[in-house]
Amino acid sequence: ELPAFDYHCPMMSLPLAFKTTLDTIPAAQGYLQPDPVRVAQWQERLGARTKPRVGLVWSGSTVHKGDRQRSIALAEFATLLGADCEFISLHKEVRTADQAVLDGLPQVRFVGDQLHDMADTAALCSLMDLVISVDTSVAHLAGAIGTPTWILLPLEPDWRWLLERSDSPWYDVARLYRQQALGEWAPVLAAVRRDLDALCA
Repeated sequence: ELPAFDYHCPMMSLPLAFKTTLDTIPAAQGYLQPDPVRVAQWQERLGARTKPRVGLVWSGSTVHKGDRQRSIALAEFATLLGADCEFISLHKEVRTADQAVLDGLPQVRFVGDQLHDMADTAALCSLMDLVISVDTSVAHLAGAIGTPTWILLPLEPDWRWLLERSDSPWYDVARLYRQQALGEWAPVLAAVRRDLDALCA
């Protein structure tokens, strides 16, 4: 039973109530803070940093209605892995089709069996120098924490990413890489690889 109240407003109608525009979205950097205890635990697990740490997310939930457009097979996504970085999978679980590929990529560290919830994922994201992700909850989480995040978007992206821009009003640490043709990830991955090589040089 609800307590007495004077007004009510659906959560997703608050931007309308606040008359929010693209210029007034409160996109403060790092507005979520991970649990410092978990951050310390993950720092100990990862060990000393020797190279730039890059967290990877190449696919999302299979039950998402737009999953076929947004997710990338690991075999194709793996073209990024030649850069001189330390790669860490931010996946809790890996699809069956990707597992065999992942088993053949020793340069990608998988810690999904130690990710118990999103608080763990947040702590792990905070220790990355960069997160590269398709459009998933991890991309939003990393952006909200303030970790630099490169997001790979399909030709017809979710409305929150708008159109024809490489930045995001929601997260000032985000960089957007967009498909220019339906289903064609190769040019997107090539652009990401060029920028990643420059970052990790």
